Amino acid sequence: MKIALIGDEKYENRGELKETIFKLKEKFGEDLTIITRGKKNGVEKWVRKYALEMNLKYIEFNPAHTSRTLYSGMEDEYYDKPYHPTQPLHQYDCIVHNSDKIVYFGEITRKEFNHFNRLLNRWKKKASFVQ
Repeated sequence: MKIALIGDEKYENRGELKETIFKLKEKFGEDLTIITRGKKNGVEKWVRKYALEMNLKYIEFNPAHTSRTLYSGMEDEYYDKPYHPTQPLHQYDCIVHNSDKIVYFGEITRKEFNHFNRLLNRWKKKASFVQ
């Protein structure tokens, strides 16, 4: 089961994140893979930390303008490109396409939500939102 745990960089309820990951590990065990966008702050910083501490499989879809990491979900050729404003939106494409379930923690901008919602509808998937 591939579950994306993504969210706002300002969301800092670490206890809830850790508890969510622990419950997912109990439910899915070895079949669980945690997915994020590889952001360095907020939700995804803590999701990465807790997932790795709990020895879970972890994948991140960091933007094309960044370098490939040990946990990057795309091929080497995808990375180290010049920045383009659509790269953050492409991360949502990768998340929706590669996840079985998606949980978004915190606030999301209207522009990002509209794009995210179109992708969810296209792939016939749903996301849970936690404020």
